[in-house]
Formats: sequence, C-alpha cells, structure tokens
Amino acid sequence: MQIWLVIFGAGSTLIALSHQFWGTATIIGGGEVNATIDSDLRFYSVLFAAYGLAYIWCAKDVETKAVPINLLGAIFFVGGLARFLSIAAVGLPHVFYIVMIPVELIVPALNYYWAEAVQNEKEATGS
Repeated sequence: MQIWLVIFGAGSTLIALSHQFWGTATIIGGGEVNATIDSDLRFYSVLFAAYGLAYIWCAKDVETKAVPINLLGAIFFVGGLARFLSIAAVGLPHVFYIVMIPVELIVPALNYYWAEAVQNEKEATGS
C-alpha cells in the first residue's frame, strides 16, 4: 500500500505541476480559454499538488493513517461525482474524462478497504 500511495500521490502532484507549467494546454480535448479559466486551473492545481503530497505523507506509517487516507479518498470520490454535475450543466466532456469517472469512484473504495485491512492487521498483530 505504501508504494501505491506514493505512486498515486506522485501522479497527482505531477499532473498538478503540468497544469502549473503548461496551463490549459494540458486539458485533453480543451480549447481556447480566457485568462480567468487559466487562472482558476493554475490555482486549483496547487490544491491538487497538496492533495498528492498528502498521499505521499500517508505512505509513511500507513498503518496509522487510515483516517487521512479515507478522507483523501472521499475527496477524490466527490470529485468524481462532480463530473456528473458538469455533464448535467454543460454536456459531455472528452471521452478521457468520461473514462476517469469510474476510476475516481472505484479507487477511493479500494483504498478504503486496503487502508482498513492494513490498520486491522496492525491491531491484530499488536505491532
């Protein structure tokens, strides 16, 4: 689980950094936007970088960090649900983002069960 959290956290952080350096050019299927949209993307990407770094932080002492792992998972899950709001408001996005919806809904559930199992194993062994 530690390796997974580092990979997932690093991936999130790298995605965020790509948004910082290349702006809206990183949005698959995106087009021309105004300065306000670019500014928002770069602002929110800092939060996504912090999100990724939080997962990396959780990787150390993962046995005791089920609560923050599950909180981060809940945030990711709600982000996946937010895509449905976007679809309802403005229509279907690029197929890549449609494919991401199940990922954003399933990965947090898998992380939840994995984190709980790791924590329960620690409690059972008393280590």
